[in-house]
Amino acid sequence: MTLFFQAIFTWAAPLMDGVEALVIVIGSTVASVMSEGVVADFINDAIFGGLGAFLVFVPPVFILTLIIGALEDSGYLARAALICHRPLSVFGLSGKSFVPLLSGFACAIPAIYAARTLSSMQERLLTYVAIPFMPCSARLPVYALLIAILIPNETALGGLIGWQGLVMSGIYFFGITTALTVAAHVGRMSNEDRTGQPFILELPAYRLPVARTIIRTALNRAGHFMQKAGSVIFAITVLVWILGYFPNSGQDLSSSWLASIGRFIEPVFSPLGLDWRYGVAIIASFLAREVFVGTLGTIFGIETVDEDPAPLADQIAASGLTVASGAALVVFFTIALQCVSTVALLAREATSARFAVSLMAGYLVLAWLAAFGVFQLAGALLS
Repeated sequence: MTLFFQAIFTWAAPLMDGVEALVIVIGSTVASVMSEGVVADFINDAIFGGLGAFLVFVPPVFILTLIIGALEDSGYLARAALICHRPLSVFGLSGKSFVPLLSGFACAIPAIYAARTLSSMQERLLTYVAIPFMPCSARLPVYALLIAILIPNETALGGLIGWQGLVMSGIYFFGITTALTVAAHVGRMSNEDRTGQPFILELPAYRLPVARTIIRTALNRAGHFMQKAGSVIFAITVLVWILGYFPNSGQDLSSSWLASIGRFIEPVFSPLGLDWRYGVAIIASFLAREVFVGTLGTIFGIETVDEDPAPLADQIAASGLTVASGAALVVFFTIALQCVSTVALLAREATSARFAVSLMAGYLVLAWLAAFGVFQLAGALLS
């Protein structure tokens, strides 16, 4: 698993750098042939500031789906489910829950569908409780951005192991541990019989993965991720740009419509050391978690429109985001259920809108409390 996360973060760096360089070249080329005005500002700040910040993180998503596809195609995942049955049963889950939980690393939507294979509704509900904590690919851009800001890009063992990759693996294991802990706690609160049925699973033969198949599948999934998220991100980016650009043509972001909305909700996030900009990005991310990056890209793009363009991580770091606030953000995104599509599907699969809404509200409160605790602890340790 640690090698898995190193591949996602450290070994994907050249691809990320290539995408970033391509976006910068295209943006500079387009800007050089346009006259100043609203249209030029929209292209520079909204499109290349928002969507450009998101596209940088497509390569890690591709590598994520590539490795999961290889594990699945080799026949290992079924054996992993068998191996995991005994430890998962301690938390009220079965070995069959392993596949939905692992699917949650890519997206919660197929993970919830995969839980249909569980034999009892009680096991399904416990699996539904755990799935939102799985670090899905939509969270990956957020984690990658925050890690790039907070953790130095240093490596060990000749560049094979990077500190950023280790922190990424720590975030993933934190999500997994939280999922199991919450599932066990919810299971103990239930008075229903959770003995379940005998664990029966067909094991496919081991085989070498077919490179062409898993690469094509990874490309399709990455494309689907980009297409699905891209439309939402574009709409949010345009909205954020309009709110930030008017009524003063982007000359003063602090007096824009966007700043007014941000300051209205700022008291909720100020105890975490976050200002209105992050509050706006968090609210926007309820449509899709990865919108957080695009929204910040647009906000900071507007704010630094007259300066030399720099990577989004450098701009946010220069804005004064502390380690304590960054850690609080990571914890918040790990725990909070911020995906409207996931909530809607949970309501349908669990046949209970109350269950889905309660889960979302409860996880948001838990996320804020945990983030506040981490912010206070980190601030005390670093002071």
